[in-house]
Amino acid sequence: MVNETRKRTTRQLAAVYAALQGDHSHPGADEIHRRVRKTLPHISLGTVYCNLQRLVEEGKIRLFLLGERVARYDSMLEEHDHFICFRCGRIEDVLLERSRVNLAPLEDEGFTVTAHSLAIHGPCQRCGYKRQRRRSKGGGCGQVALELRRW
Repeated sequence: MVNETRKRTTRQLAAVYAALQGDHSHPGADEIHRRVRKTLPHISLGTVYCNLQRLVEEGKIRLFLLGERVARYDSMLEEHDHFICFRCGRIEDVLLERSRVNLAPLEDEGFTVTAHSLAIHGPCQRCGYKRQRRRSKGGGCGQVALELRRW
């Protein structure tokens, strides 16, 4: 028999959750801690981590691992992918047609796919634009015009 204890909602938990609502910047725990300290100045980083873990376990937010050890948090629960700028580290939500991904070969090999996520890497609009401006100032041949589009 599993002992299911109902965890109460604390003001720390509510503040951590509120710090992520409507934010698509995928902040890390340090940034969330900075935000929460505006309303709860004595909250520790450890408490923020514990509450983030609880929100992930309850399915209210998603954990997004960037690299091997960098955890970022995502308030968007719908299936989506990410564009990650390799220059500034900015992360953007990307909505791609999910039906085009063929997972059958994995399943044929015995893998069980419960979810998938695609990470697309490159310079974001801001960093790509900076690069284009630097190139165009220099003049000369071999210039490539970049078309910047918002996802």
